[in-house]
Amino acid sequence: MPHNSLIAVALGQKLFDRGVNVQPIIPPAVPEKSARLRFFLTSEHTRSQIDRTVEAIVGAQQEIGDGRSILMTAN
Repeated sequence: MPHNSLIAVALGQKLFDRGVNVQPIIPPAVPEKSARLRFFLTSEHTRSQIDRTVEAIVGAQQEIGDGRSILMTAN
């Protein structure tokens, strides 16, 4: 869970760019510092699709790191 709204949006965009349909959930839908990503997983998804999604999450998270660059840009 990214917690920070800006990081959630950036991570969501990076995942979307990788072909993963994920929605960032940010305030006012959740309290500040509770931002998260919503994934839609069904019984129709294959193991391969799930594995690719996990790989995309890891790659996007590595690109973002701790999010300092995103937070500094916003200030």
